[in-house]
Amino acid sequence: MERLDFIILGATGFTGKYVAKHLAKLCEHPDYISLKWGVCGRSKEKLNGLKKELIKIGDRTSEILSLICDIPSGDLKAVTSQAKVVINCTGPNTILSEPIVKACIETSTDYVDISAELFQMLDIYEKYNKSAEQSNVLIIPACGFSSIPVASGLIYLEKYFKGAIRTVQCYTRLDIPLRAYIPWANNCLINSGTWESMIHVFHKLPEHAQLKNKLFPENAHNPVPQELKKSLFHISQRKVWFTYPGPDADVVDMSERYLKRAKGVTPFHFRMYATMPCILQLIIVTVAIFTYYYMSRMKCFRRLLIKHPRIFSAGYATHKGPSANNVRETKFTMTFIGKGQDENGKEKNITAKVSGADPGYETTSTFLIISALTTLSERSKMPKGGVVAAAAAFHDTNIVQTIQNFKCLQFEIVSS
Repeated sequence: MERLDFIILGATGFTGKYVAKHLAKLCEHPDYISLKWGVCGRSKEKLNGLKKELIKIGDRTSEILSLICDIPSGDLKAVTSQAKVVINCTGPNTILSEPIVKACIETSTDYVDISAELFQMLDIYEKYNKSAEQSNVLIIPACGFSSIPVASGLIYLEKYFKGAIRTVQCYTRLDIPLRAYIPWANNCLINSGTWESMIHVFHKLPEHAQLKNKLFPENAHNPVPQELKKSLFHISQRKVWFTYPGPDADVVDMSERYLKRAKGVTPFHFRMYATMPCILQLIIVTVAIFTYYYMSRMKCFRRLLIKHPRIFSAGYATHKGPSANNVRETKFTMTFIGKGQDENGKEKNITAKVSGADPGYETTSTFLIISALTTLSERSKMPKGGVVAAAAAFHDTNIVQTIQNFKCLQFEIVSS
């Protein structure tokens, strides 16, 4: 039997529904009408409910294959063997992604997910990179907001730099609707699944640091330039910035190491920073991060954090998820400052800007689809196999142009 192009695992979950609905809309477009795909979940009732929602979107919904499979106990190979690319929307990835990755390698199926869980990504790399390389299977984690804006921004910056980049500093700003700053009001910004993933990240941070040192004991780069030696907090552009706590820097580091090993590309130093609209919010967020970290270290408190997201997040995370208005009105801007030498050996600076809306769900689901489409259509331009971070996996593809065609990000060169 001919394989489907995609199967969405966890299609009835919060993010999975976004992906399924966007893919249904996309398949109404003449350029993508031939795509064949399926949805997979553990509840037949929920899958039937999803199919009813998809019928309202497109006429081809009846062609979508429905599969029932429970990740811990089901026959995953029977699912993954039916697709060319598996789109994993299940979570938390720390718990659920490993058996899916293993099944994909055993059935020669490429894989993308939206993981932002640092330890999980390195754990998958350690356990499955060699077998994925031997099987010519691509495992690409973090194909959501936690990697694709930065990965595509760096690819875009390199295209226009035309020289040797030495350092890249990325300044990230989130513009959140004002109503979200009122405690316990309609201020939800993330759903409980994203919150649980964050708790797992905090819980695994010490193990992540140990595993990273084990996997990458050598320094892939030259000594860190003075311009990047900044404290946890620093002032730039009349704002206070702090080191961004997300996985992007690790994902970029993995990409740079791969490109150095596979293509002999000289790696650049990357740093990422974030800011808050006012100092008070910055203080609150900093205190919250440290509090969640120490609470997640203890099993009893970790369970409470996961079970009661609304209480412990002051309403910013709920099982219901964010409202449509909060989703639409949350915007982000990433400013990339690249420094190095041009083709003649002279000092060169370029500043690029990447901006978009709703980083959490609408945009993330579109990124995931674009990642799967690129893997499907431009496979010959990508690594043959392995656990490969996004910036390396899509380095030689047209993913920036595809993102521009989908109008989910805006790219511009601010100065050069």
